[in-house]
Amino acid sequence: MIDARIVRDIGLDFGIDEIKITTAQPLQDAAARIKQQIRAGFYLESEHWHLRNIDDFCDVGTALPKARSIIAACQCYLTGECADLDSAGDPQGLIARYSWRNHYSDLKERLELLAAVLKEKYMASCVVYSNGNIAEKPVAQRSGIGYYGKHSIIINQHFGSWIVLGEIITDIEIHPDSPDTGDCADCTICIDACPTDAIIEPYIIDRRRCIQALTNWYGILPDEIAKVWGNRLYGCTDCQDRCPINQNVKPQPPRTEIGYVGPAVSLRGILSMSQKEYRRKYARNQMAANWINFKAIKRNALVALGNIGDRSTLPLLDEYSKDNDAVLAQTARWAMSRF
Repeated sequence: MIDARIVRDIGLDFGIDEIKITTAQPLQDAAARIKQQIRAGFYLESEHWHLRNIDDFCDVGTALPKARSIIAACQCYLTGECADLDSAGDPQGLIARYSWRNHYSDLKERLELLAAVLKEKYMASCVVYSNGNIAEKPVAQRSGIGYYGKHSIIINQHFGSWIVLGEIITDIEIHPDSPDTGDCADCTICIDACPTDAIIEPYIIDRRRCIQALTNWYGILPDEIAKVWGNRLYGCTDCQDRCPINQNVKPQPPRTEIGYVGPAVSLRGILSMSQKEYRRKYARNQMAANWINFKAIKRNALVALGNIGDRSTLPLLDEYSKDNDAVLAQTARWAMSRF
């Protein structure tokens, strides 16, 4: 059995913020919770959770049959950069903080360096993930990386919920850490902060109402959701912005420029792009990944323009109100009605 301190020290040398260890046993409790929420209909149909094998999703042995340990990691993405880039005549659409850069790719590259050392020194077999097809949040909780906030996001002791997660699944045995048994006590600030009441009870998110999830769902947004959408283009972090734990996290200088997008982008620019141009301009950022629906991004831009109310954008909205795509046309007409 390898001492976990050795693994952590190597990871820290590669700039990984925090590393914890857990076993490779299946996450059966997590699988049961996910199945229950699927049965309750809390996932968007476009996310295809009803088609997934949840037991495989919660068992890292499907990725590495001889897995014995999981090296869980997190990386803080909170920076002190200005988030207000709005300017007259060029309204901006907000990008959720975790997507200002591709921190998933950055963390995965660092984990791959760690995995290479383990392969060389210990003849280990390794599979590396960040934002991958495994149950990352249950792994993070069981390893001690953090505990579940009532918004269902992992909260780390040092970095709050401003973290992305990653893992190395390996066939070497490493002494495991204890799970994080923390909780939010009687605090409900994140629940109260959700603009669409998507946190229907602690740890349960109705993704049919969650703006974060809806930014990649394509269809007509219900009026009560569109009105509180604000000027978001991709993602939502209202529950994190209000979390008291997050108020104490010290911003760090940017550590990567992989997939840099920044806090906001021009809504006019988005609505003038083709899908090919969009994916090329924002290549390597998760908001332009191949599973992201570009029509949903355009729909988001139209909703944002309606909420911003910059009259100089009326000709553009009028043009989209005649679009052949019924969702875009109806959304543009909704936006014009907001002026």
